[in-house]
Amino acid sequence: MRSPVRPVLVVHFDREIVGGGMWSAARERLTEAGPDTTLWESENEYRFDGLLMKLVGLLMPGMFRKQSLQHMQDFKAFAEQGKDVREAKD
Repeated sequence: MRSPVRPVLVVHFDREIVGGGMWSAARERLTEAGPDTTLWESENEYRFDGLLMKLVGLLMPGMFRKQSLQHMQDFKAFAEQGKDVREAKD
């Protein structure tokens, strides 16, 4: 007798942010990877207006990667531990 095949749950969401001198879009995919395990894939795109923001984007791309990673870690702490990321960090 075959065991029933359980469908894999996949959640997609997109966001777009427009702000002073820049545009940002993120495409997120959360995939059930096992019991109590989720794979989170995040694709981010940034576009800049104006010379200053274009220079910042060109010279400091790591700053945007670091900020994206921090947001992901904050969400992980919220999802797994209920931690409020708005709390003051020591």
